[in-house]
Amino acid sequence: MGEYQGPRFSVRRVAKELPEIETKEFLELDRKLGDFLEPKGNQGNMSMRVPNGFLIKRAGARMTELAGEDVSLVLETGIEVVAAGAVPSSESMLHYSIYGTDPYANLILHFHDDAMLERFEGPAIGPFPYGSVELAEAAGRIAESEKVFMIRGHGFVIIAKGGDELVERLKKWKR
Repeated sequence: MGEYQGPRFSVRRVAKELPEIETKEFLELDRKLGDFLEPKGNQGNMSMRVPNGFLIKRAGARMTELAGEDVSLVLETGIEVVAAGAVPSSESMLHYSIYGTDPYANLILHFHDDAMLERFEGPAIGPFPYGSVELAEAAGRIAESEKVFMIRGHGFVIIAKGGDELVERLKKWKR
């Protein structure tokens, strides 16, 4: 996976309000993730599709403990990410790629769990460096057919239509 050095893309900040209702829902779901995940430091990220983009945790923030200032609204991406609020997660391109190829996706959770990496038997991509275009492209391709997959040597991705579905997938998976 490599040592974390922050986002590998430039961010163009814009003045735009984050959607209040969706941001509140995003933060509530982040708290629920604490029942299933024990992130170390800033590991992992979650995003939620909203009109004209998606909400995602800021780079360097710890999942399960997010506050309003830890949320970024990504409006578009590519070589440069256009965002409002905080600097978005280094995996913003991965989320953007999945949303672009999977109309079903409304929530994406990417997390790290070494014990699960060892025992997971399912679809996988990689390994790829975190935050890379190659990782984003591979994730977009596999998301066309898979809603749960592993990034070898890195972590997992779960795609869901909504918060309830995401929680149910985590309950089944973490047994």
